[in-house]
Order: sequence, then structure tokens, then C-alpha cells
Amino acid sequence: MTATEKKFTGKQIPIEIEGVLFLAAGYGRRDEPLTLIRPKALLPFGGTSVLRRLAEQVSSVCPGRIRINASRCPEALMNEISSVWPEEKCELYFEERPLGASATFARHSDIMASGTWMVVNTDMIIEEFDALGMVDHHRKTGSTWTVLTGDFPTDGTYSPLLIDEEMKFGCGGVQKTHYWGVSLMEPSISAAAARIQASVGIFSELASAAVADGGRLTAFRGDGRWLDMGRIAVLRRNILSGGSFIHPTACISSDVSLNGVWNIGRGCIIGSGASLQDSVMLDGSSLESGTLQNSILPWFCSSRDGESV
Repeated sequence: MTATEKKFTGKQIPIEIEGVLFLAAGYGRRDEPLTLIRPKALLPFGGTSVLRRLAEQVSSVCPGRIRINASRCPEALMNEISSVWPEEKCELYFEERPLGASATFARHSDIMASGTWMVVNTDMIIEEFDALGMVDHHRKTGSTWTVLTGDFPTDGTYSPLLIDEEMKFGCGGVQKTHYWGVSLMEPSISAAAARIQASVGIFSELASAAVADGGRLTAFRGDGRWLDMGRIAVLRRNILSGGSFIHPTACISSDVSLNGVWNIGRGCIIGSGASLQDSVMLDGSSLESGTLQNSILPWFCSSRDGESV
């Protein structure tokens, strides 16, 4: 047993699912220019990355297989999930261009043809996620597709998912809820996606096809907050909500002034007399001088006199 397996099996209930599929192949256009260098799944939060935090949260359900799709920096993404699970358990699926969620389910229908799969978006933070409770709900309700939902963020406009009084979706409900980017799916869902053979909306065409096949589609309500890591307008605030962090490999001069909340990544450099306030420095970036305030300094970029990119 590896150190990672010891960390996540401990006293937790060994509920087994077939696997977890992480969706990390998007272009990340909402977070450009940051995502021109690395995918948003590798953005920092609370001393780790978005992807690794999600991976740690879902480890409690003891998946048998781990698969991640990627179109940018596939090796870096694989390294991140391999830090949570044994490497032989992890599989990479490279997409030259992002296919969209439904087409991805269709492309992976071979591996999703047996058992329950958890599908996880990688552009969000879920502060509290009861993954075991979601699996238990999925099985007790006999669902073929269970989605994690919760409160809408306090800012931004998001399309609602409509559910009925029995917490079912895809069947004309009127109650609005927010999809939190995690699904549990039985093989019939990926089979329906493969039959449709198109990049369609998962809560429109795919959900309709699943209901037509006799599927039971239910929502499981999450607690806490959902943080959008895919929209640059709220990105700095949401990263910093994880608290201040300095990576051990960062090189910071002794006379640097740190104020408010900050996140300073791997290999970052802050020069003599510089000041950082309520800002994020992504891995490999450097602040040579001046004040960086209310900003994000992109991966491997250099700033002089507090200029942000």
C-alpha cells in the first residue's frame, strides 16, 4: 500500500466505484491569457492545485480506475493525479481539440461500459464535498445519472438546472439549482451519448435521450460554497479565499512587504524592496521591484515596478 492509499483509505468507508473521469481538455478561454501557458486545472488553491484538491476529495470513494482527458500540458496533468493515486491506476486520453462533454462521454463509452463512473469538471473548487454521501444517494435512489448541485455563486450569471419536487432533472421541473460539475453515471448514459454521436448539451439533448431510455436522473445537494475557477473576473478572489500560501521553493528577499492575502507559487522570485498585496504569483513568475496589488502574475512571467500582465 502506498502512502497516498494510506492517507485516503484510513477509516473511510470503502465504497467502490468503477472509476473517475476528470474533464481537463477545455481551451480555458475565459481565463486567458493565463491558460495560454497551462490549463486552469493547474491553478493554485490553498497550497495545492485545483485538480489535486478535487482528486483528493473524490479519493474517498475508492475508484478502481482514473482517467483524465487533456489537450494542453498533458504530462503536467498526469503528474498531478499521479501524486494522489498510483501511476499504474491513471490513464491519459489526449484530445487534439476539446470535444465537449457529451462527445467525450461517447469517446470514453468503452471504458464506461461497466460500473459507476464519477465525472468531474476541473474548473471549480467545491469547499465541502460529501463524495461518499453522493455515491450512497446514487445507489439508494437507483439513479442512472446523479448530479451534484447547490447554491448559485453570489456573482455572475449561470444557466440553471431545472429539477422537480423529487429532485429529478430532465423531466420538466421548475425549481432552479446550480450544477456543481460532478456527476455519477451508469453505462446507459455514455451509451446514449455514443448513440447521439454529437457534441450536444448534456442537460438538454443527452438528458432527454437518457430519460427516453428509461433512465432515472436525480440531483444530490451539496453544502458549502462552489467557487468558479474558470472565469477570470472572480479568479483572484477565489484563489485567495484558500488563504495565504508561499511555496517552499519561492525565493523572497528579506525586505519584501507582504500585505493582505497572497499566494506565491513554486519557484517564484520577489526582489529586494518589492511589495505584494492581495495578489497571486503563479509558478515560475518573478516580481523584480515595485508593488503588485490586486493582480495575478501569470506562470513564468516577470514584472518590474509592479506591472501585471
